[in-house]
Amino acid sequence: MFEELKDSGCCSFPFSVAEIDWDGNVYGCCAAYFIGYTFGNIFEQPFDEIWNGKKAQEFRRQFIDRNFNHCNFAICPKEFHKDITPSLTAPYPTRVQLNYDSVCNARCIYCRDHHFKNDVSKFEEHFEDIIVPILKNAKLVNVTASGEIFASNYAKNLTQRISKIYPDLKFYIYTNGIECNEKRLKEYGIWDRVEYFVVSLPAMTKETYDKIVLDGNFDKVINNIKFLGELRKNNKISNLIINFVVTSLNYKEMPLMVDFAKENHANVSFVTLNKLEYNKHIYDSIAIAEEFHPEHKEYIEFIKNPIFKQPHINKTTVFDAVNNAEQKV
Repeated sequence: MFEELKDSGCCSFPFSVAEIDWDGNVYGCCAAYFIGYTFGNIFEQPFDEIWNGKKAQEFRRQFIDRNFNHCNFAICPKEFHKDITPSLTAPYPTRVQLNYDSVCNARCIYCRDHHFKNDVSKFEEHFEDIIVPILKNAKLVNVTASGEIFASNYAKNLTQRISKIYPDLKFYIYTNGIECNEKRLKEYGIWDRVEYFVVSLPAMTKETYDKIVLDGNFDKVINNIKFLGELRKNNKISNLIINFVVTSLNYKEMPLMVDFAKENHANVSFVTLNKLEYNKHIYDSIAIAEEFHPEHKEYIEFIKNPIFKQPHINKTTVFDAVNNAEQKV
């Protein structure tokens, strides 16, 4: 794993991205890609001390030493760039992810086993003195990384306040697509302010969608992606990405997703299922990427299809499985 990264440059995230979870913990990347490691907590010490503190510098050192002890490469997309020179310290983050609200209007069976929400009182209390200053050099902000922005009054309020304080700041949106429409964007004060959208859609038929997404609305999601596709076509947004978490329930619909994304000017990220506390009761039965799964060999042959080599298909760990299988032969 490390050998393949030897000459591939460096990941930009630890030097430019700050993710802050509902407890105030700071990560230099998506928290899911970290292995039990945080830089510090914004409610316990100043962000200045955290961002270039000892733990942050120790994390960044692994990109200098090429010793990746804290990166979960099983699910990380490994977006390394040769024009980045790693250093122990970094300027204020240019991209901030406020992962503080998990409210959602649907429930994917591999994401959560019940509806829940986090205590956002600390974020509300310290919005002016802690959250606002962290965004001072940011170019992009995401206010919900683990919930649905268009299902949360807290997210709506936060988005409106941030957009007024920083009128040049752009947003990037993670959404299940159910309520992602022009009306909502204007209501939230971010019409013409979104740089890119990442929409989760784990199926291309209503039958499969309804098995995976409880309380969802397949037809609304399809129509809203078409709406976003028109924005992308007319250069109103820079990027449109559809995330498709691959399981035994949906992998045969991957080619349909390839065609649908192309028709709607979107890229596709086929994502490997991540084992979570909330899906452990079904993980073994649907984790098609695991060698122990009874359909795994059939799946490996399936994803060798040349259709997945088109330029609008993002390189992800899903396709690493093909290389791994061939190396074992």
